Amino acid sequence: MKKIYFYLLLFAVVLAGISEGQVIKVIAISNYTLEVNVNEKVHVKNTITVKNLIGSPIVPGIGELRLQKRSPAKVLFFSIPFTENSQPVRLEGVRAYTGDGREIPVNVSDEGDYTKITYEIWYPIEPGQEFTFTVEYESEDLAERGILFRDISIPVGSDMEIQSITAKFRSSWKAVYTGEAPRSLPAGGIAFYTAEFSPLPLPTIGIRWSVFLWSLVLLLSLVVLTYVIKHRRDGE
Repeated sequence: MKKIYFYLLLFAVVLAGISEGQVIKVIAISNYTLEVNVNEKVHVKNTITVKNLIGSPIVPGIGELRLQKRSPAKVLFFSIPFTENSQPVRLEGVRAYTGDGREIPVNVSDEGDYTKITYEIWYPIEPGQEFTFTVEYESEDLAERGILFRDISIPVGSDMEIQSITAKFRSSWKAVYTGEAPRSLPAGGIAFYTAEFSPLPLPTIGIRWSVFLWSLVLLLSLVVLTYVIKHRRDGE
């Protein structure tokens, strides 16, 4: 019954917008806070506030978060810089709840090259009011772990406009890189929020240290190979 109420209300709003020859924004995410704790496992907490933008009560209904592990291609144990593979993510402890602790129905599914978390919100939001809820989970897949570096990349996106995004990364290791990412997103947009951590006291250099070091190794290898080939030819 709740679902029928929501779809009828949404249909009426869309129909009114079409009759007036314009698109009406029904609901938006006014604030999205992404908190990521990177250690042996990655703990992610998404705190989302949705706002009713119309003059009638509305129920958010069914929403989803999409997760994907993006990592470089590998030869044996070695990562190849500037390459990328996309894979679904194994999750643990997935739960969703309201600001006052009420549990929200949640489901996890594997969609091929990504993982989908589906949640259901059947609480009506009054005109101009907001509703805050949290989706959190843990995963061993989200961080690319090595001896010297831990790299993390979390996607954020929605079929609703996200007016404000804040990303916070924490780890027992030192943050040596934090990627540039937008502070807001249009409806249907997506962005990846990235960071890199290391036990070494490295300065920030504007790019990931793991990419920089591997690029340096490849460059030096190319120089050495060129030198060896040249001197072999000269010796013939």
